[in-house]
Amino acid sequence: MIKFFRHIRKNLLMENKSGKYFKYAIGEIVLVVIGILIALQINNWNQNRISKELESQYCNRLLEDVREEKVILQGLLNYSTQVVSHAKNAISVYENSPDSNPNPVDNLIDMYQASQIMDPNSAESTYRELIASGQINLIQNDRLKTALIRYYEVDWTESILFKLTNSYRKNLRGKMPDPIQTEIRSKCGDIFIKYKKGYGFEVVLPKTCEVDIDATFAQSVVDVLSKDESLKKDLRYLIGNESSKLQSINAVIVQLEDLISQLETINID
Repeated sequence: MIKFFRHIRKNLLMENKSGKYFKYAIGEIVLVVIGILIALQINNWNQNRISKELESQYCNRLLEDVREEKVILQGLLNYSTQVVSHAKNAISVYENSPDSNPNPVDNLIDMYQASQIMDPNSAESTYRELIASGQINLIQNDRLKTALIRYYEVDWTESILFKLTNSYRKNLRGKMPDPIQTEIRSKCGDIFIKYKKGYGFEVVLPKTCEVDIDATFAQSVVDVLSKDESLKKDLRYLIGNESSKLQSINAVIVQLEDLISQLETINID
């Protein structure tokens, strides 16, 4: 009997030790799991912090790009407005309007300046970098992301209005005497004005320019050019195209201003 009780006592002790070992093992596992969860949480927090910093950096760069883009568009708008103004003065000469400028030298300047062009360009390097690197999803604000995609994926510089052939330019410069073109080009060429905010240069045409062209010679050239029906036709086409371009640029600027406003709000937050 005594042996029996000793046997039972021994088994109970062994079971008690096994229970303690089991509880200890469970405790160790729990500690390991907690440690892993904490490590994952720290890693996620760190990753979120890095992503947030990258998002902020990209938003700052995007804001600089769209501000530069607005400057570019405004410069193009101003340049095209000047071209249209010269073109309207020139067409009045071609159409023998009583309101046309009687000065033949000014007529030649208007005819030539109406043929000027300015190539469009877009400040899109940051957006293209986001797309190429696959990091566009760093932008957490869905409205901003959509606005960026809508603006940059419909490239205004590729609009048909900016791709139409300027037949008047080729036609006029193939017919206007070279000495006159050289004189106007040297005295009335593009002026580059540096922007105060460091966004490059604005290109403008001079409001007035003094050229050394004999008035009698100038009149004889104006008489010949103004009778050219193909030049008159091409100039009418140019005025229509440039006027439509001005409307298009204004529409793009409105869209761009909304994008600037969103980015400024994001950067303030």
